Amino acid sequence: MNYQIDKQDSRLLIIRFKNKAAMNAALSAISERYEGLTGALEGHNFPASYVHKSDAIYDTVQKHKIIYVIGIYHITSLDHEKLHAKYYMDVTYKKKIDEEWAQLDEVKKGKITQFLKKLGYCDKVCIDEYQAYRYTEKANFFGFKW
Repeated sequence: MNYQIDKQDSRLLIIRFKNKAAMNAALSAISERYEGLTGALEGHNFPASYVHKSDAIYDTVQKHKIIYVIGIYHITSLDHEKLHAKYYMDVTYKKKIDEEWAQLDEVKKGKITQFLKKLGYCDKVCIDEYQAYRYTEKANFFGFKW
C-alpha cells in the first residue's frame, strides 16, 4: 500500500503517502479540478465534493462521510494543509480570516494575489492560500513584513 489513512476528525480525511510521486499520482487530478493546480505538488487539499467516482479514494470518502481531504507525503506540510481544512470547515475561523483579508491594504492584497498566481493558484483559492501560508511560513514569506 502506498498510503495510510488518518482520521483525526470524523469529517476530515488525512492520507499520508509514502512518497511524493504516489501522492501526486493519486490526488493531482482532484486538486486540478478544485484549484487548477497541476504538476508535482507538496501537498493536496480539497473539499470531498470534488472527489469523483473514478477517483481511487471515492469509496473511502463516501463510506466515512468525509467533508474535506488532505494528502501529504511529508509531515512538514501537514500544518499548512490542515489550515485549509479549518478554513473550509470552521465558520468562525473563516469569518475571522475573511475579515482580516478585507482589512488588508490594497497594495498588500495585490502583492499577495500576484505572488499566489505566480505559484499557479486561481482566484477562488487566494484567500484560503493566503491564510495557510501566512500562518505556517516565515513572516516575510510574501516579500514584506507584517
